[in-house]
Amino acid sequence: MGIHLATELAKARTAALIFALLCPSVALAKDLPAKELQWRDAKVIDVTTETGRAAVVPIAALVGRPTTKTFYWIQTNDTIYVLGPVLTRSQLLKVTLHGPTKLAIVGNNAHLLDDYGKNQRLRVIEKIARPESANPQQAPR
Repeated sequence: MGIHLATELAKARTAALIFALLCPSVALAKDLPAKELQWRDAKVIDVTTETGRAAVVPIAALVGRPTTKTFYWIQTNDTIYVLGPVLTRSQLLKVTLHGPTKLAIVGNNAHLLDDYGKNQRLRVIEKIARPESANPQQAPR
């Protein structure tokens, strides 16, 4: 039994090492303190939902319910970011539609301050460049 245990421990260590090598950006982004992020002024311009296929879960019988994905559209001076998806009601962000917020981008993740100042991390799904004419900060040419 001692040899079997040693073999299993070696496999576990190897798996942990491989996981640590493959996921360094996720670990770094999560450990980055909020005060070290480069925050930009932003605005929540839309919150959309998408109903998908039913998810079937075996609970004494097969129970199916359609899945709903929520996406957040955040606008900065030069870019519109689509963030999400949020899959459960408990994960929905507490943000005000057309309200101001702060946004920081780290790789493919966005850090967004909700209405209570809490740092929420979501995936960047899409980036849309704003046309120059739509940028109110610049004077017309």
